[in-house]
Amino acid sequence: MRPIVRSLIIVSLLSTAAVSLAQQPEIIHAQLAVQAVEHGLGAEIDSLKATATPVWVGYTIPVVDKFQSGWNSDRVAYLEDERSTGRSTETGSNSPQDHAVVLLRIFGGAITKLRVEGPDRRIDAGNLRFVWLTNVSTEDSITTIKALALANDARRLRDSAVFVIALHKSDQAVPALVALAAPGNELELREKAAFWLANQRGPEGFAALQRFARDDGDARFREKIAFDLTMSKQPAALAELIRMAHSDPSPQVRKQAQFWMATKGGKRVSGDLRSATETDPDQQVRKQAVFALSRLPGEEAATQLIQVAGTSKYPEVRKQAIFWLGQSDDPRALDYLTKLLKSEDAR
Repeated sequence: MRPIVRSLIIVSLLSTAAVSLAQQPEIIHAQLAVQAVEHGLGAEIDSLKATATPVWVGYTIPVVDKFQSGWNSDRVAYLEDERSTGRSTETGSNSPQDHAVVLLRIFGGAITKLRVEGPDRRIDAGNLRFVWLTNVSTEDSITTIKALALANDARRLRDSAVFVIALHKSDQAVPALVALAAPGNELELREKAAFWLANQRGPEGFAALQRFARDDGDARFREKIAFDLTMSKQPAALAELIRMAHSDPSPQVRKQAQFWMATKGGKRVSGDLRSATETDPDQQVRKQAVFALSRLPGEEAATQLIQVAGTSKYPEVRKQAIFWLGQSDDPRALDYLTKLLKSEDAR
């Protein structure tokens, strides 16, 4: 082997080892073991379920967006609160990271806790056994955590599992979330998966939400999709909300879509909401559209409500517009109501 080629290989191996070491956080107060995954993450976890005492397992995953442990400013993440005698006075940098640390607590033959931390935090294992796993592929991680989400009835653990899947920088994350959001799963699980599709998964996540919004048969689920669309950063999300507000077969879904399109779209959706006050076949939806108009920002709310109060062909819509004008701080609302009362007195 040529010396220069040999040198390049050695440098490459050292770089890989340095990256692996950098991704492993500092683990303290632990009976620490480091081992490579050889037969799959699920098999490693299953082998640890036979342990008579609690054990923590940790590994890193690349994340789709920069990850930040923002909910706790301590430099140290305490895994066993009841075993901690004090709290660190150090504060972490909380700087965004391109990897996250997945932590699983195993006891009694099952995974009992799942949490995720930044790799820049020190992990305090509370003097328990801690197994740090290397060579965990993102696909293997997603498969294992997805199975946990499907098999577990504990809401906190299940919700954490869905969140961890959404974090993965992997082409397998969106299909896994779509599978969790699919009909046949519990509604709460479906809702959580749809939320993270909107919040973390960009254009692919939005495309999945759009399919659910148009094709899913559960109106309760589509109601939640209306909110999820407000979390999406995709430009087409507002157009999909408008479509739902006009075309969804469920009046309740149309009402929810109206509310959230006002929140997300502001002045841009004024015309669509005003149209709904006149064209929707359901009286309750027409009234909800008036309420949505009242949620528009700035002067737009009073502008639209005054127009609806003065021109709508539906008495209940006019009455609703007058009611919400009465709740407005806009001086034009007071002027309009005063003139309306004087005209009634003059009759």
